[in-house]
Amino acid sequence: MNTDSTFRWFKDDLCDGCGKCLAECPVLSLPEKEAQDDFELLRRGDYTASKAFRFCTTCNVCDLTCPQNADPYELILERYETEKQRRGLPSFAKLVFPCEPENIWSGLRVLMDDDERNLVEFWESNLDKKHSEILLTGFYTNIAPFLLQSDVLEELRPITAGSPMLWGCGGDSNKLGAIALTDSVAGLLEKKFAAMGVKKIICSMEAEAAMLAEILPERFGARFDFEITSLDEWLYDKMQSGSLKLDKQLGLKVTVHDNCMSRYLGGRSQDIVRKIVQDTGCELVEMEHCRNRALCCGWAATIPKLHGPGSGNPLNTVMYMMCSIERRMAEAADTGADTIVASCPACYVFMNLFKEVTGAHIKVRHPLELIDMARGNTPPDMAAVRSWQILAVAARLTSRWAASREFRKRYYPKPVDPNNFTKLPAPAPEDAAGIKKYDKYFNGKLVNNSITRSSIRASVKAAMALYRKSLPIDFSR
Repeated sequence: MNTDSTFRWFKDDLCDGCGKCLAECPVLSLPEKEAQDDFELLRRGDYTASKAFRFCTTCNVCDLTCPQNADPYELILERYETEKQRRGLPSFAKLVFPCEPENIWSGLRVLMDDDERNLVEFWESNLDKKHSEILLTGFYTNIAPFLLQSDVLEELRPITAGSPMLWGCGGDSNKLGAIALTDSVAGLLEKKFAAMGVKKIICSMEAEAAMLAEILPERFGARFDFEITSLDEWLYDKMQSGSLKLDKQLGLKVTVHDNCMSRYLGGRSQDIVRKIVQDTGCELVEMEHCRNRALCCGWAATIPKLHGPGSGNPLNTVMYMMCSIERRMAEAADTGADTIVASCPACYVFMNLFKEVTGAHIKVRHPLELIDMARGNTPPDMAAVRSWQILAVAARLTSRWAASREFRKRYYPKPVDPNNFTKLPAPAPEDAAGIKKYDKYFNGKLVNNSITRSSIRASVKAAMALYRKSLPIDFSR
């Protein structure tokens, strides 16, 4: 921690204002002088005028490119915290706060079938038991639990555990700049995993492996007495040892989407995912922005639009997210690949959602799905269904925002109680009914037909094109 300034993590005394962080940012790519001026706005507190503050997708590339190791990404997070304390967050941000009944996980459970709902409830019940080793389901794996139904994970099934109430090990709250909340999440995790007697955690999300192994200990002082590895690493070790055998070579042309948190832990997960791709018999082709310079999947692009100018409008948030996904998916398509592999469940879910509402042709797969296919199995075809269910949950929340002045009031998230692990709250009965209504509408004959879906896709693409022209940054690169 830097004790020579008012900043918690940004090392003001090391920064020489060179601007390289924003000049080499894959999203902004500002000219050198503009990069220097923009960073100075952040530094001196005029942050709402900064392009970095308004358009940062929290990919943390700036930390890796800073020649002085001043941690400029942390300055952006600290400015998000300042703005959050000053103005709060828009009410629709409750979608990613599991303690709120409007959260996405509770909403989706309304639409899950009995088998899937029983599965996530079993994962939650395992958190109340003693386990020396667990497969941690992860924040966004709980949105797509079907990913963990592969028979490849049969031996891990009894020890699979997790809940959205573990807060994704602080991944989202950290990116939001919610420092006090993340601090309290670290304390909650310390107590919960110690009470379970955990000695090894296999993380289904690389982001949570990075939070547990690196960010929470180094930034928040968390102390964890257990070994941490990722599910991708566990799978690859099984493949290397011969205990996980593949029956065929897939022959797909694949490009890999490196998620923002894959840059931590020395980028080890980036190599492992590529090895899985190649060992399943796929041809690997790289995007222009890959590995430590990869563009955001789009989901984290919602974060800057929760802060600062225009942050009260959900349409602004959705449009920036969609344009960010579009840029990434177009770059993937430019490689000539027929499949993009995303090992992060959040990236997987929201890229598939984009594909569904725009008609993009490239397939989006998780490494587990590649392995399943190489073993001669057919992964469950759930991504499209889940995409429309997510839209139903979001539509209900947006309708409340539009109809209720009270609901439009900004939201001040509070820290969690580290001594009190709670269950996922159920949505209010009227919200549950509203979600089911939107789901029925989206899957009814009026919407679920080729003509209407084509019209929706054309409208979405036209709206993105219009929004893109309004941006003061170049999204055509």
